Amino acid sequence: MGAVMQPSGNEVSREAFAEVRRSGRANQQHRMVLEALRQHGPSTRGDLVEHTGLQIQTVCPRCHELLDRGEIEVVGTAGKPARQVLALKEEGSQ
Repeated sequence: MGAVMQPSGNEVSREAFAEVRRSGRANQQHRMVLEALRQHGPSTRGDLVEHTGLQIQTVCPRCHELLDRGEIEVVGTAGKPARQVLALKEEGSQ
C-alpha cells in the first residue's frame, strides 16, 4: 500500500481562497472594508480589523485586492513601526 500524499500548505491555502471566492464571502468582506472606510475615514489595516470585526488574516488580502482594483489607495503611514493608512480612492484620481 502506497503512502497517502497530504496537500501542501500552499495547496490548502489556494483551495481555501478559491472557496472564499466561490461562496461570495470575499465580495461581502470587500463591502465591509469599503463601508468601514466610508464611515471612519482613512484607517490602518489594524483599524479595519476593529471596525469590521474581521480577522487580520482576512482584512489584509481583501485590502490587497481592493488596492489592485483601484478602489482604495495608500494615503500615508501612521505609528512605529509604520503602518499604511488606507482610504477610499477619490473620484478622478489616478
